[in-house]
Amino acid sequence: MSPKVSVIIPVYNIEDAVGTCLRSVMGQTFRDLEIIVVNDGSTDNSLKVIREHAATDSRIVIVDKQNEGLAFARRSGVQAARGEFVQHLDGDDYLEPDAIEVLYAAAVAEGADMVVFPFYFDYPGKRRAARLETGVYDPVSYLYSMAFCRNYWAAWSHLHRRSLYDGVSFAKLNYGEDVYLTSQLTCNARRIVVIDSNPLLHYIIRNDSISFGKFSDAKARDIETYPRLVREFYEGKPTYPQVAKALANIELGAIALLLGKRRFGDAPRLAKRAMEIEAQFPGLLRQRPARHWRRLLMAYAKGERWGRLMLVYYAITRKLR
Repeated sequence: MSPKVSVIIPVYNIEDAVGTCLRSVMGQTFRDLEIIVVNDGSTDNSLKVIREHAATDSRIVIVDKQNEGLAFARRSGVQAARGEFVQHLDGDDYLEPDAIEVLYAAAVAEGADMVVFPFYFDYPGKRRAARLETGVYDPVSYLYSMAFCRNYWAAWSHLHRRSLYDGVSFAKLNYGEDVYLTSQLTCNARRIVVIDSNPLLHYIIRNDSISFGKFSDAKARDIETYPRLVREFYEGKPTYPQVAKALANIELGAIALLLGKRRFGDAPRLAKRAMEIEAQFPGLLRQRPARHWRRLLMAYAKGERWGRLMLVYYAITRKLR
């Protein structure tokens, strides 16, 4: 018989953390699951640690492949999965002991295709809980809740019905892969439930992670790419007119992210695009996530000299973050 839940864990060079991750899944109070560990071409002892744990738990399935990045590691895991539901888990994060039990019970009780849950941000020396906007959503309203920063894009913060992956594409992105994947799964869902529970997952913040590591031109290109991929996915869908404003705000979010990464050399071009979006949807620049950069974008839209002056103002007033 197929398991009720497939937990998919991509692993790349995290030999010191993957054991904690695996044990958190092996020790779940919910037992009817399979644990698919995708070794994405690790060059350290990660595979050795995975095999040691697999020797003690027959539910562990190892997919050993060449390195292609997080998105394609997840794809390999989904292709191997047999469960009714899929739960992603990064190999350096870990679950609370009752996480899968709580999520599966909610999915059954609510008839949900996706169950979204609170989680912890674990920083070095401190921890904070993510705030979510709980409730029952349809695909359009849930896309808006993420696009306007009321809920999170992270694929690992959702329990998904496996059938939602039919027709889904995976893009090799260092930034925005979760946005692209979750937007597609959201579109394919019918009923999405954001539950009010204790945080169920620990998201470990590391300085060398994809999101928090050294920034590069390649990452900047990915940030400009993912809003286009999301828009291309929705074009032609019946809901496209309904989600157009959300798609525009996703693009503004990418612009804000680039400014947050100090890509001020791109500011004149980014500001021009931001003004085009604002003209189409007046007031978006006053919404999250772009509102912090609104004055700077408006100044650069007037001219590079005005933008540089506003940049000095941002620096003096400590608006640069």
